[in-house]
Amino acid sequence: MADRVVLLRRSSLGDVVLLGAVTSALDAHVTVVTDARWIEVVQRLRGVDAVSPWPERPSGRVVDLQGSLRSFALAPWASRIRKRSLRRRLRMWTVRGGRPPVPVLYGEACGVQPEPPPWIDVSGSRDVLTLVPGAAWPLKRAPVAALIEAGRSWRGPVVVLGGPGEQALVSSVALRVPGAEALAETGFGRTLEVLGRTQVALCGDTGLMHLAGACGARVVGLFGPTHPDDGFFVYDGRVVQRDLSCRPCALHRVTACRRGDLACMAVDLEAVVEAVTQCAG
Repeated sequence: MADRVVLLRRSSLGDVVLLGAVTSALDAHVTVVTDARWIEVVQRLRGVDAVSPWPERPSGRVVDLQGSLRSFALAPWASRIRKRSLRRRLRMWTVRGGRPPVPVLYGEACGVQPEPPPWIDVSGSRDVLTLVPGAAWPLKRAPVAALIEAGRSWRGPVVVLGGPGEQALVSSVALRVPGAEALAETGFGRTLEVLGRTQVALCGDTGLMHLAGACGARVVGLFGPTHPDDGFFVYDGRVVQRDLSCRPCALHRVTACRRGDLACMAVDLEAVVEAVTQCAG
């Protein structure tokens, strides 16, 4: 085994989960420095030996996968990710193409070939449809009508999953799907248990989408303001999206729809159900 390597990635949940592509490939003692909120998840990634809370100052061989001014200040000698920021913006401005998948960018920085998901070892019979109605940025939330339609069509257990502060949203969706279980927790213990039993996860572009894919679930991703060509959707599954000239309108943070109607998230319900059915087949 090679010497110790320290990976810096503070946020967000999806970006942190994608570390699994390189932690599972590195022949080294791997330490990850990340936000305290994500330590429970990072500890479960294959190949991770230790986790330190941000901003603990690292030493030795460091790879900066955050690529921010703060991470530079933390370890100015580190190797760094090349984010291909110009290519990202060209894609947002509707120019053809996109950047490589994020695991490829992580792999370039670390000098390894990234491993495909799953990156988290979980166990359970995979018969659950997991519905994720929330998102850190509300305009990226999966349409409730699509979640409900898919949930009612599923022949098996359904769990509606969320995070801190999403209890009301999660419960409101679960109440409209007969027999569905509602789960919104602050940590990830029960969440990872559910994802271990998940056959298909139906989500918007959110951190729990990445966590579901990292646990081996097939993912149906509903994309609107953002676009899968940005390099984040690397999971077994399907993408449902509308081909509108105004999208993508955001790289990550999206606070307002320029059109005022959020038409990008008005996905066809039959297309969503069909995608879920295909992933379950």
